[in-house]
Amino acid sequence: MKRSVKYSLCVSFIASMSILAFPVISHAATTETATPAASTVVNDPSDTDAQHTLTPTQKATTPSVQDVDGVFTVGNQNALLTDQTGTQTASRSVAADSAWYTDKLATSSTGQNYYRVSTLEYINSTAGTFVSNVTDYDATATVTYKSGAAVHSYNGYGDNASYTGSDLSTGTDWKISKRANKNGKFWYQVGNNVWIPQDYVVVNNAPDMKSAAWLSGVPMIAQNPELPNGCEITAVTMMLQYAGANVDKMQLAREMPRSSDPNYGYIGQPWDSTGITIFPNALMNLVEKYAGSAKDLTGQGFNAIKYQIDIGHPVVTWNTLHGFPYHALTVTGYDENYVYYNDCWTDQTTQMDINSFITNWNTQNRRAISY
Repeated sequence: MKRSVKYSLCVSFIASMSILAFPVISHAATTETATPAASTVVNDPSDTDAQHTLTPTQKATTPSVQDVDGVFTVGNQNALLTDQTGTQTASRSVAADSAWYTDKLATSSTGQNYYRVSTLEYINSTAGTFVSNVTDYDATATVTYKSGAAVHSYNGYGDNASYTGSDLSTGTDWKISKRANKNGKFWYQVGNNVWIPQDYVVVNNAPDMKSAAWLSGVPMIAQNPELPNGCEITAVTMMLQYAGANVDKMQLAREMPRSSDPNYGYIGQPWDSTGITIFPNALMNLVEKYAGSAKDLTGQGFNAIKYQIDIGHPVVTWNTLHGFPYHALTVTGYDENYVYYNDCWTDQTTQMDINSFITNWNTQNRRAISY
């Protein structure tokens, strides 16, 4: 099970005024520092190149302020806190090597930049480094939701996302111009402030696709003896447990839909000889219920599997193995030569060379599901 890092907001108090601070990596509190009477600096007051704030007698002009979204990491010395003009507000500093979420960049009339790290406090840009959560990204997103369905598009991303009123149909491709990394999830800009989350797309031509990636901790679950014909739901159970769902294979075997058409439900019963198979489209509602999202990767190329592994999500594929006309595997990794997977029939984690895997996967029309 993966755990997401949750960043808390801390509250500092200055002269009975409450201000909101945004630490994101280090939770070190601001520290009191001794301040020279004539000026306030981070380093030696005699070193004019090291000065990071205005003297109290200097007249500050209103700076220009723009929105940013990223993390400011303090260098190897404590950094003094100022207001947006660079004037020190109190004898306070933040610890060296601490990291702070920032959403505003103030630029003074002299061109000096200050990043906001709390409601009223800023840090000089020269006191550390800023890394944006939003980067240019040249790729294409393919919507991989339910057959015949569509997904929402949004103005903005992350907590600021709002539904545009327009939907993107399954199977359509969208040109990406920027990528945002927010709360552990990627968002892709596909229009003028139009964004879609990673939840329902794959990026087959990702410029930063890895040459190798593995997911550790994907549980190994055997289908036998309870589900001799239940490889599909057992493989899905491994995937969902890794996603954090509190489910077991028998629960899901009872819950999955039944039909005479595997595109709509399981044919027969997975616990006896009547069982045959179920296809990804019929499992989308179940996966979405327990994982929060679902992707039908059927017909996609191997890069779609790599993309899912890269973002930390296992993939269930349909293959032809062990003498069965249908068999499902839980793919957990890849490198330049092999695909790695959990096989619920053998109850083993094993591997297959990539070309053999793709050839085998093709016999099942490249059926696959993830989240």
